[in-house]
Amino acid sequence: MRIGSKLATLASTLALSLIIAPTARSQGIDDKIKSLEQELTQLKEQQIDMKKEATAAAAAMPTFSYRPGNGVMIEAADKSWSLRASLEAHYRMLFESGDSDVGRTNGEIMGRRVRPYFYYCVNNCFIESEIGIDLDGFGTGNAKNSTNTGGNSILQRAAVHFHFEKLNPWLPTLDTGMDISTTGAAAISRQGSSDIGVQREYDLMTRNVSMNTGRAGQGINLRWDDRSLSGIGIPGRISRFSMAMASISEGDDGLSSFKDAGQNFDGYFGINPFSQLKNKWLSGLLLEFGAWFCNNKGYDGNTDNGCDRVRVQDHGDAGKQTLFDTGADSVGKGWYKTYSPGIAWTVGPYRLRAMGMWLDADDKATGGAGANAGINKKAHNFLIGHDLFIWSPKGFLTGSATTAGSILLGYSFERNDLSCDNCTGGHFGDFHRNRIILNQWGIAYFFAPRMSVLANVLWYDASNLPVAAQRNLGIRGTGVPGRGGDWVDGSLTLRVNF
Repeated sequence: MRIGSKLATLASTLALSLIIAPTARSQGIDDKIKSLEQELTQLKEQQIDMKKEATAAAAAMPTFSYRPGNGVMIEAADKSWSLRASLEAHYRMLFESGDSDVGRTNGEIMGRRVRPYFYYCVNNCFIESEIGIDLDGFGTGNAKNSTNTGGNSILQRAAVHFHFEKLNPWLPTLDTGMDISTTGAAAISRQGSSDIGVQREYDLMTRNVSMNTGRAGQGINLRWDDRSLSGIGIPGRISRFSMAMASISEGDDGLSSFKDAGQNFDGYFGINPFSQLKNKWLSGLLLEFGAWFCNNKGYDGNTDNGCDRVRVQDHGDAGKQTLFDTGADSVGKGWYKTYSPGIAWTVGPYRLRAMGMWLDADDKATGGAGANAGINKKAHNFLIGHDLFIWSPKGFLTGSATTAGSILLGYSFERNDLSCDNCTGGHFGDFHRNRIILNQWGIAYFFAPRMSVLANVLWYDASNLPVAAQRNLGIRGTGVPGRGGDWVDGSLTLRVNF
């Protein structure tokens, strides 16, 4: 019995061990699995944290962007600051009628526009500082015999822009500083664009006897750009409304005009009345009007006066020729005013442009002023232009300035009339009136966005010409007082707008 009992106990123990051992091993494996799962969870959490940190670090890094014609911009992630750099460079090969001894050259290359720009912004560009350097070539320097043979390396812009529209969409942008830009005459209709159009320069009248580009040596400008009018029931936008009190055409590079503030103003209004309509025949309509008011103090040897004479020269880069001139300090005391309405209509690849300008001066004779002060001077003009994209990789009658491979054709006609019936001196012994017609053709090939090669032909016809201009332009029968004539200039321009 004792042996049997012992065997029974042993059997029971063995059976119990067979039952307990697998259970223990199973619990050990479960523990290990749980431990591994915990480690995996911790690794996942760490990975998520690392991704969050990497994302936050990336978000804190400045962003880099590039837009053709607008340059490269580096901007802080929180938009607290940004830096933008761009370049406008036009290199022009000239083919001009006339005598090379006075600058009417053929085959020379000039830098018509070589201008690096830098923009510094803070607080989401609420305050923007603009710096531009003018590195233009021999066509824009000092002259001899009415030519431009000197170089020109000066300040182009040194302005500060306060973008109050970021506070309220109906507040303006305020521009101030040195060599600021104002809008002035009909901005689009008189040229289209020096960068993406084909007309080589502004019309002769606004370039010579009005505010030209509107560049001012110093001053203040208020502008409202791209403001929707849908809130007042008009399906369009104000493209720009601006008002400036500045030394327009005076005191370049921040120099004094020796005139009190409030002596030089311009204004501009442009509206796209149907731009928000989905109608291709109406949406591309632009109406614009510009005006310039310059107070002439009368003769003062210190005054840098942008409105003391009425003079028109041709577009000859290397040797501009004077076609009509009332003489230095020939406008008397009072307000010198120019007005310029314009219209532009864009439908698909085609744009029609039309503008005019007329001049009105109080012209009160003052002691010590030039001989022609106080004498009525009249000037007016009109221009009609056409621009058509004829080809791009997308096919005929397609293209844009930002589409590589696009081809743009253009033609413009302008007539300029000037008179000073009782003026004396200069060419007024020969003639007192001039009618100048300019036909201009151009073709541009865009080999990259906002980069192109432009060919131009300019055909001038003047009813009267000073004897010196006849000789310099190589017109037959030179030396005949008051004789008119025609001449043709050409150019080939490489335009790079980075």
